Amino acid sequence: MDKEVVILTMSSKNKKYCVAGIDISSGKWVRLISNDASSHGALSRNEVRYNNGMQCKPLDIAKISFIEERPLDYQPENTLIDTQKRWRKIDEITVDDLLKIHPPERHSYLLGNQYAYITEARIGFVGHSLIMVKVYNLAIYRAYGFKIKAMFTYNGCEYKDISVTDPDYFEIDKLEYKTALLVMSLPESPFPENRYYKFVAKVFPLC
Repeated sequence: MDKEVVILTMSSKNKKYCVAGIDISSGKWVRLISNDASSHGALSRNEVRYNNGMQCKPLDIAKISFIEERPLDYQPENTLIDTQKRWRKIDEITVDDLLKIHPPERHSYLLGNQYAYITEARIGFVGHSLIMVKVYNLAIYRAYGFKIKAMFTYNGCEYKDISVTDPDYFEIDKLEYKTALLVMSLPESPFPENRYYKFVAKVFPLC
C-alpha cells in the first residue's frame, strides 16, 4: 500500500537514519523502519532516495510503500516499509504549511516528565514515542567536547541536557533561538540504569 508522508526527521541512528513523519491520510505519526535487525530498523542512505536518485529531506512529502504496522511496546508508531521500492517525491512544504497539517502538540510534560530521560518503571505510561512541540529559549550546544545537547522551556518547565540527533547541528558549538519547533523521540530500549533517554530528532527554528 502506497501512502503519502510528510517527512519530519532524518536523524542519526546506528550510522543510518531514523525517519519519521506524518501519514497524510490518517494524520498519525509513523516511524519508517526496515527489517534490518542489526541497525534496529534504521534506513540506509540508499533506502531514503527517490526514484530520480535524489535523497529525501525533511519537509518533503514522499509516496512510500507500506507493508504493515510493526509497533513495539514503547514505539507504537513503527511501520515496516518495502525497502525494495523507491520513494516518489510528491511535493515539498514550508514550516507554515506543516503547521496547517499538524499543529504543535500540547502536553503537560514532554515524553512523560521534565527530565532528559524517563525510567523503565514509568515509560509504560507515556503511550507514544514521537511528538512535535513549540518551545522557547532554545539553546543548542556542544557538551563534554563532542555531544550536542539542547536546553529549552516548554509549558513553564525548563528542560536540560536533551541529546540532539538532528545531523544539521552536529558541527555547531552553540546556537540560540527564541522559539522553535522540536520533533522529539524516545528509543525502543533503555540505556544503562534502565533509562530511556529523550532525543531532539529535528529542529525547525521559528525565530
